[in-house]
Amino acid sequence: MDPTLEYLRSSFFNIVLKDPNGTDDGNSVADVPQEKPEFYVHKKLLASLSPELDKHVNNDMKEGLEGVMELSEVDEPTIKAFLEWAYTKDYATPLPNTASALLRHSKVYVLADRFNTPILKELAYSRITALLAELGMITKSADIEALLSAITFAFDSLPFSTVNTTPSSSIVAPSEKLLRYFAQYASWSLDILRERPEFGALLLHCADFARALVTLSRGTAAPPWSTSLNEGNDKTATSKSVQFSTVKNPNHALYRHCDNCKHKGVASIKCPGCNYLDTEIGVSVEENGRQLAVLGADRISGTRQIYTYRCKWCLKSFELGKNVGGDPNWHNGSNFNLYCRKCNGAGSRGVLTVLACSFARVVSRGNLGKQGITTVETQDREGDFSQVQVVRKRL
Repeated sequence: MDPTLEYLRSSFFNIVLKDPNGTDDGNSVADVPQEKPEFYVHKKLLASLSPELDKHVNNDMKEGLEGVMELSEVDEPTIKAFLEWAYTKDYATPLPNTASALLRHSKVYVLADRFNTPILKELAYSRITALLAELGMITKSADIEALLSAITFAFDSLPFSTVNTTPSSSIVAPSEKLLRYFAQYASWSLDILRERPEFGALLLHCADFARALVTLSRGTAAPPWSTSLNEGNDKTATSKSVQFSTVKNPNHALYRHCDNCKHKGVASIKCPGCNYLDTEIGVSVEENGRQLAVLGADRISGTRQIYTYRCKWCLKSFELGKNVGGDPNWHNGSNFNLYCRKCNGAGSRGVLTVLACSFARVVSRGNLGKQGITTVETQDREGDFSQVQVVRKRL
Protein backbone atom coordinates (compact mmCIF):
# COMPACT_ATOMS: atom_id res chain seq x y z
CA MET A 1 0.00 0.00 0.00
CA ASP A 2 1.14 3.51 -0.77
CA PRO A 3 2.53 4.96 2.53
CA THR A 4 0.62 8.20 1.87
CA LEU A 5 -2.71 6.33 1.76
CA GLU A 6 -1.80 4.52 4.95
CA TYR A 7 -1.15 7.86 6.67
CA LEU A 8 -4.45 9.29 5.48
CA ARG A 9 -6.39 6.28 6.76
CA SER A 10 -4.99 6.68 10.28
CA SER A 11 -6.79 8.49 13.06
CA PHE A 12 -6.13 12.12 13.90
CA PHE A 13 -3.78 13.49 16.52
CA ASN A 14 -4.64 16.80 18.19
CA ILE A 15 -2.08 19.59 18.69
CA VAL A 16 -3.16 22.36 21.07
CA LEU A 17 -1.30 25.65 21.42
CA LYS A 18 -1.11 26.76 25.04
CA ASP A 19 -0.06 30.26 24.03
CA PRO A 20 -1.18 31.06 20.46
CA ASN A 21 0.90 34.23 20.36
CA GLY A 22 4.05 32.22 20.95
CA THR A 23 4.78 33.63 24.41
CA ASP A 24 4.23 31.81 27.67
CA ASP A 25 4.73 34.18 30.59
CA GLY A 26 2.40 32.30 32.90
CA ASN A 27 0.03 35.27 33.28
CA SER A 28 -1.59 35.92 29.92
CA VAL A 29 -4.09 33.05 30.11
CA ALA A 30 -5.06 33.82 33.70
CA ASP A 31 -5.52 37.54 33.10
CA VAL A 32 -7.30 37.33 29.76
CA PRO A 33 -8.95 33.99 28.91
CA GLN A 34 -7.90 32.89 25.45
CA GLU A 35 -9.16 30.17 23.23
CA LYS A 36 -6.47 27.60 22.63
CA PRO A 37 -6.17 26.88 18.90
CA GLU A 38 -6.36 23.20 17.97
CA PHE A 39 -4.85 21.55 14.91
CA TYR A 40 -5.36 18.03 13.63
CA VAL A 41 -2.87 15.87 11.80
CA HIS A 42 -2.95 12.21 10.81
CA LYS A 43 -1.39 10.24 13.64
CA LYS A 44 0.79 7.94 11.55
CA LEU A 45 2.05 10.83 9.45
CA LEU A 46 3.10 12.81 12.51
CA ALA A 47 4.82 9.80 14.06
CA SER A 48 6.76 9.16 10.86
CA LEU A 49 8.37 12.60 10.78
CA SER A 50 10.93 11.96 13.52
CA PRO A 51 11.71 9.68 16.49
CA GLU A 52 10.94 12.61 18.78
CA LEU A 53 7.40 12.98 17.42
CA ASP A 54 6.89 9.22 17.46
CA LYS A 55 7.49 9.32 21.23
CA HIS A 56 4.81 12.00 21.58
CA VAL A 57 2.28 10.04 19.53
CA ASN A 58 2.92 6.47 20.68
CA ASN A 59 3.24 6.26 24.45
CA ASP A 60 1.21 4.97 27.38
CA MET A 61 0.90 8.34 29.07
CA LYS A 62 -1.99 10.79 28.85
CA GLU A 63 -0.58 12.41 25.71
CA GLY A 64 -0.44 9.19 23.74
CA LEU A 65 -3.63 7.65 25.14
CA GLU A 66 -5.78 10.73 24.50
CA GLY A 67 -4.04 11.72 21.29
CA VAL A 68 -3.46 15.31 22.39
CA MET A 69 -0.20 17.25 22.58
CA GLU A 70 0.00 20.70 24.13
CA LEU A 71 2.71 23.00 22.81
CA SER A 72 4.01 26.11 24.53
CA GLU A 73 5.99 28.96 22.96
CA VAL A 74 4.72 28.17 19.46
CA ASP A 75 2.47 30.57 17.55
CA GLU A 76 -0.21 29.74 14.98
CA PRO A 77 1.71 30.70 11.80
CA THR A 78 4.61 28.48 12.87
CA ILE A 79 2.54 25.37 13.56
CA LYS A 80 0.62 25.95 10.32
CA ALA A 81 3.91 26.09 8.42
CA PHE A 82 5.02 22.88 10.13
CA LEU A 83 1.81 21.02 9.26
CA GLU A 84 1.90 22.31 5.69
CA TRP A 85 5.42 20.93 5.39
CA ALA A 86 4.36 17.63 6.97
CA TYR A 87 1.93 17.02 4.10
CA THR A 88 3.66 18.76 1.18
CA LYS A 89 7.36 18.91 2.21
CA ASP A 90 7.27 22.67 1.70
CA TYR A 91 5.76 25.68 3.43
CA ALA A 92 4.66 29.08 2.22
CA THR A 93 5.39 32.41 3.87
CA PRO A 94 2.67 35.01 3.33
CA LEU A 95 5.16 37.75 4.17
CA PRO A 96 6.96 39.84 1.53
CA ASN A 97 10.48 38.82 0.59
CA THR A 98 11.99 41.30 3.03
CA ALA A 99 13.77 41.12 6.37
CA SER A 100 10.36 40.82 8.06
CA ALA A 101 10.28 37.16 6.95
CA LEU A 102 13.48 36.31 8.88
CA LEU A 103 11.67 35.85 12.20
CA ARG A 104 9.05 33.58 10.60
CA HIS A 105 11.70 31.31 9.09
CA SER A 106 13.66 31.37 12.36
CA LYS A 107 10.60 30.18 14.27
CA VAL A 108 10.12 27.32 11.81
CA TYR A 109 13.82 26.44 12.21
CA VAL A 110 13.53 26.38 16.02
CA LEU A 111 10.41 24.20 15.93
CA ALA A 112 12.14 21.82 13.50
CA ASP A 113 15.05 21.60 15.94
CA ARG A 114 12.63 20.95 18.79
CA PHE A 115 10.89 18.16 16.86
CA ASN A 116 14.18 16.81 15.48
CA THR A 117 13.12 17.10 11.83
CA PRO A 118 16.39 17.89 10.01
CA ILE A 119 14.79 18.18 6.56
CA LEU A 120 12.49 21.00 7.67
CA LYS A 121 15.34 22.54 9.62
CA GLU A 122 17.51 22.63 6.51
CA LEU A 123 14.64 24.08 4.46
CA ALA A 124 14.13 26.95 6.92
CA TYR A 125 17.89 27.55 7.04
CA SER A 126 18.09 27.75 3.25
CA ARG A 127 15.23 30.26 3.22
CA ILE A 128 17.04 32.47 5.76
CA THR A 129 20.43 32.37 4.05
CA ALA A 130 18.95 32.92 0.59
CA LEU A 131 16.96 35.90 1.82
CA LEU A 132 19.96 37.54 3.49
CA ALA A 133 22.11 36.89 0.42
CA GLU A 134 19.46 38.61 -1.69
CA LEU A 135 19.09 41.57 0.69
CA GLY A 136 22.83 42.07 1.11
CA MET A 137 23.76 44.57 3.81
CA ILE A 138 20.58 45.71 5.52
CA THR A 139 20.41 49.45 6.15
CA LYS A 140 16.72 50.36 6.57
CA SER A 141 15.55 50.85 10.15
CA ALA A 142 12.59 48.45 9.89
CA ASP A 143 14.76 45.77 8.31
CA ILE A 144 17.42 46.09 11.01
CA GLU A 145 14.76 45.72 13.71
CA ALA A 146 13.43 42.59 11.96
CA LEU A 147 16.95 41.15 11.70
CA LEU A 148 17.71 41.78 15.38
CA SER A 149 14.37 40.23 16.38
CA ALA A 150 15.24 37.08 14.45
CA ILE A 151 18.74 36.94 15.96
CA THR A 152 17.36 37.44 19.48
CA PHE A 153 14.75 34.72 19.03
CA ALA A 154 17.28 32.24 17.62
CA PHE A 155 19.85 32.76 20.39
CA ASP A 156 17.14 32.63 23.07
CA SER A 157 15.58 29.45 21.70
CA LEU A 158 18.44 27.25 20.45
CA PRO A 159 21.07 25.45 22.53
CA PHE A 160 24.44 27.18 22.44
CA SER A 161 27.82 25.46 22.20
CA THR A 162 31.00 26.19 20.25
CA VAL A 163 33.35 24.35 17.91
CA ASN A 164 36.60 25.29 16.17
CA THR A 165 35.97 26.80 12.75
CA THR A 166 38.61 24.45 11.28
CA PRO A 167 40.60 21.55 12.84
CA SER A 168 43.76 23.68 12.87
CA SER A 169 42.11 26.93 13.97
CA SER A 170 41.83 28.31 17.47
CA ILE A 171 38.84 30.45 16.45
CA VAL A 172 35.58 29.07 17.84
CA ALA A 173 32.08 29.62 16.52
CA PRO A 174 28.58 28.44 17.47
CA SER A 175 28.08 24.78 16.55
CA GLU A 176 24.42 25.46 15.68
CA LYS A 177 24.76 26.70 12.13
CA LEU A 178 21.91 29.23 12.21
CA LEU A 179 23.47 30.93 15.24
CA ARG A 180 26.81 30.86 13.47
CA TYR A 181 25.36 32.35 10.31
CA PHE A 182 23.59 35.13 12.20
CA ALA A 183 26.80 35.96 14.11
CA GLN A 184 28.78 36.06 10.85
CA TYR A 185 26.21 38.31 9.23
CA ALA A 186 26.24 40.64 12.25
CA SER A 187 30.06 40.74 12.12
CA TRP A 188 29.91 41.69 8.45
CA SER A 189 27.26 44.38 9.14
CA LEU A 190 28.88 45.66 12.32
CA ASP A 191 29.43 49.19 11.03
CA ILE A 192 25.69 49.53 10.45
CA LEU A 193 24.45 47.63 13.51
CA ARG A 194 26.68 49.30 16.10
CA GLU A 195 24.84 52.58 15.55
CA ARG A 196 21.52 51.05 16.62
CA PRO A 197 20.47 51.10 20.31
CA GLU A 198 18.60 47.81 19.75
CA PHE A 199 21.92 46.19 18.87
CA GLY A 200 23.44 47.36 22.14
CA ALA A 201 20.42 45.98 23.98
CA LEU A 202 20.90 42.63 22.23
CA LEU A 203 24.54 42.47 23.35
CA LEU A 204 23.48 43.12 26.94
CA HIS A 205 20.61 40.64 26.74
CA CYS A 206 22.43 37.73 25.13
CA ALA A 207 25.95 36.93 26.27
CA ASP A 208 26.18 33.98 23.87
CA PHE A 209 25.59 36.26 20.89
CA ALA A 210 28.15 38.77 22.17
CA ARG A 211 30.70 35.96 22.57
CA ALA A 212 30.03 34.61 19.08
CA LEU A 213 30.29 38.09 17.57
CA VAL A 214 33.65 38.78 19.22
CA THR A 215 35.19 35.46 18.16
CA LEU A 216 34.03 35.85 14.55
CA SER A 217 35.05 39.50 14.17
CA ARG A 218 38.49 40.68 13.13
CA GLY A 219 40.42 43.50 14.73
CA THR A 220 41.27 46.83 13.16
CA ALA A 221 44.11 47.01 10.66
CA ALA A 222 45.79 49.94 12.41
CA PRO A 223 47.16 50.17 15.98
CA PRO A 224 45.44 52.48 18.49
CA TRP A 225 48.28 55.00 18.28
CA SER A 226 47.71 55.38 14.53
CA THR A 227 46.90 59.01 13.64
CA SER A 228 44.22 57.99 11.18
CA LEU A 229 42.54 55.79 13.77
CA ASN A 230 42.68 58.43 16.48
CA GLU A 231 41.07 60.89 14.08
CA GLY A 232 38.35 58.38 13.29
CA ASN A 233 39.43 58.02 9.66
CA ASP A 234 40.59 54.41 9.64
CA LYS A 235 39.24 53.33 6.25
CA THR A 236 41.28 50.12 6.06
CA ALA A 237 39.57 48.40 8.97
CA THR A 238 35.91 48.61 8.09
CA SER A 239 34.28 45.39 7.01
CA LYS A 240 32.16 47.14 4.38
CA SER A 241 34.98 49.13 2.73
CA VAL A 242 35.89 46.40 0.22
CA GLN A 243 33.31 45.18 -2.24
CA PHE A 244 33.51 42.55 -5.00
CA SER A 245 31.22 42.48 -8.03
CA THR A 246 31.11 40.96 -11.50
CA VAL A 247 32.12 43.37 -14.25
CA LYS A 248 29.28 44.26 -16.62
CA ASN A 249 31.43 46.04 -19.20
CA PRO A 250 30.15 44.91 -22.64
CA ASN A 251 33.65 45.45 -24.07
CA HIS A 252 35.18 42.75 -21.89
CA ALA A 253 36.24 39.71 -23.93
CA LEU A 254 34.15 37.37 -21.75
CA TYR A 255 31.01 39.53 -21.60
CA ARG A 256 28.00 37.37 -22.56
CA HIS A 257 24.20 37.13 -22.36
CA CYS A 258 22.94 33.95 -20.69
CA ASP A 259 20.38 32.05 -22.78
CA ASN A 260 19.00 30.43 -19.64
CA CYS A 261 18.55 33.14 -16.99
CA LYS A 262 19.12 36.24 -19.20
CA HIS A 263 21.95 37.42 -16.93
CA LYS A 264 24.39 39.84 -18.58
CA GLY A 265 27.97 40.05 -17.40
CA VAL A 266 31.46 38.61 -17.59
CA ALA A 267 31.47 34.82 -17.60
CA SER A 268 33.62 32.40 -15.65
CA ILE A 269 35.92 30.41 -17.93
CA LYS A 270 37.10 26.81 -17.67
CA CYS A 271 40.70 26.34 -18.75
CA PRO A 272 40.86 23.98 -21.78
CA GLY A 273 44.18 22.69 -20.49
CA CYS A 274 43.68 21.88 -16.81
CA ASN A 275 39.85 22.20 -16.61
CA TYR A 276 40.08 24.63 -13.69
CA LEU A 277 37.07 26.93 -13.52
CA ASP A 278 38.41 30.47 -13.28
CA THR A 279 35.92 32.56 -11.32
CA GLU A 280 38.50 35.25 -10.61
CA ILE A 281 38.53 36.84 -14.06
CA GLY A 282 36.24 39.83 -14.45
CA VAL A 283 35.77 40.50 -10.71
CA SER A 284 35.87 44.19 -9.83
CA VAL A 285 37.49 45.06 -6.48
CA GLU A 286 36.34 48.35 -5.02
CA GLU A 287 37.27 50.12 -1.82
CA ASN A 288 34.92 52.79 -0.50
CA GLY A 289 33.40 53.10 -3.96
CA ARG A 290 36.76 53.46 -5.76
CA GLN A 291 37.82 50.67 -8.12
CA LEU A 292 41.19 49.18 -7.17
CA ALA A 293 41.42 46.68 -10.01
CA VAL A 294 39.66 44.11 -12.14
CA LEU A 295 41.02 40.67 -11.28
CA GLY A 296 42.57 38.69 -14.12
CA ALA A 297 42.77 41.69 -16.46
CA ASP A 298 46.34 40.73 -17.43
CA ARG A 299 45.29 37.19 -18.40
CA ILE A 300 42.60 37.96 -20.98
CA SER A 301 42.87 39.94 -24.21
CA GLY A 302 41.13 40.30 -27.54
CA THR A 303 37.46 40.66 -28.40
CA ARG A 304 34.32 38.63 -27.72
CA GLN A 305 34.77 36.98 -31.09
CA ILE A 306 38.45 36.00 -30.76
CA TYR A 307 40.23 36.21 -27.43
CA THR A 308 43.34 34.84 -25.72
CA TYR A 309 43.15 33.41 -22.24
CA ARG A 310 46.13 32.59 -20.02
CA CYS A 311 45.44 30.20 -17.13
CA LYS A 312 46.66 31.26 -13.71
CA TRP A 313 47.16 27.65 -12.62
CA CYS A 314 48.68 25.74 -15.55
CA LEU A 315 50.19 28.97 -17.04
CA LYS A 316 49.24 27.95 -20.60
CA SER A 317 47.69 30.36 -23.10
CA PHE A 318 44.80 29.52 -25.42
CA GLU A 319 43.29 31.36 -28.37
CA LEU A 320 39.54 30.84 -28.15
CA GLY A 321 36.25 31.93 -29.69
CA LYS A 322 37.23 31.66 -33.34
CA ASN A 323 33.95 30.03 -34.39
CA VAL A 324 31.57 32.17 -32.39
CA GLY A 325 30.94 34.58 -35.25
CA GLY A 326 30.08 37.49 -33.01
CA ASP A 327 27.27 35.69 -31.17
CA PRO A 328 27.08 37.27 -27.67
CA ASN A 329 25.39 34.27 -26.04
CA TRP A 330 27.02 31.79 -23.68
CA HIS A 331 26.84 28.25 -24.98
CA ASN A 332 27.34 28.52 -28.74
CA GLY A 333 30.27 27.49 -30.90
CA SER A 334 33.51 27.62 -28.90
CA ASN A 335 31.75 29.09 -25.88
CA PHE A 336 31.36 25.66 -24.28
CA ASN A 337 34.08 26.63 -21.79
CA LEU A 338 32.17 29.68 -20.48
CA TYR A 339 29.77 29.53 -17.52
CA CYS A 340 27.14 31.96 -16.33
CA ARG A 341 28.01 33.14 -12.84
CA LYS A 342 24.34 33.35 -11.91
CA CYS A 343 22.75 30.07 -12.98
CA ASN A 344 25.40 27.65 -14.22
CA GLY A 345 28.79 28.79 -13.08
CA ALA A 346 30.66 29.58 -9.93
CA GLY A 347 27.66 29.04 -7.66
CA SER A 348 27.94 25.26 -8.01
CA ARG A 349 31.54 24.91 -9.14
CA GLY A 350 33.75 26.07 -6.30
CA VAL A 351 33.16 29.81 -6.08
CA LEU A 352 36.16 31.97 -5.30
CA THR A 353 36.10 32.96 -1.66
CA VAL A 354 35.88 36.66 -2.43
CA LEU A 355 32.66 36.17 -4.38
CA ALA A 356 30.82 34.48 -1.51
CA CYS A 357 32.53 36.24 1.37
CA SER A 358 30.69 37.47 4.41
CA PHE A 359 33.55 39.75 5.45
CA ALA A 360 36.31 41.62 3.59
CA ARG A 361 38.82 44.31 4.43
CA VAL A 362 42.14 45.74 3.28
CA VAL A 363 44.88 44.51 5.61
CA SER A 364 48.03 45.88 3.97
CA ARG A 365 49.33 48.03 1.17
CA GLY A 366 52.71 48.08 -0.51
CA ASN A 367 54.65 49.17 -3.58
CA LEU A 368 56.48 47.20 -6.22
CA GLY A 369 58.09 49.53 -8.75
CA LYS A 370 55.29 51.42 -10.45
CA GLN A 371 52.68 49.02 -9.13
CA GLY A 372 50.69 49.21 -5.93
CA ILE A 373 49.90 45.97 -4.11
CA THR A 374 46.85 45.78 -1.85
CA THR A 375 46.20 42.65 0.20
CA VAL A 376 42.51 41.96 0.88
CA GLU A 377 41.50 39.53 3.59
CA THR A 378 38.18 37.72 3.21
CA GLN A 379 36.09 35.43 5.39
CA ASP A 380 33.72 32.99 3.73
CA ARG A 381 30.33 31.90 5.06
CA GLU A 382 31.91 28.93 6.86
CA GLY A 383 34.20 31.21 8.85
CA ASP A 384 37.46 30.42 7.02
CA PHE A 385 39.84 33.26 6.18
CA SER A 386 41.93 33.75 3.04
CA GLN A 387 43.78 36.58 1.35
CA VAL A 388 43.82 37.95 -2.19
CA GLN A 389 46.49 40.29 -3.53
CA VAL A 390 45.26 43.02 -5.88
CA VAL A 391 47.99 44.50 -8.07
CA ARG A 392 47.27 47.85 -9.72
CA LYS A 393 49.45 50.19 -11.73
CA ARG A 394 50.15 53.60 -10.29
CA LEU A 395 48.93 56.51 -12.41
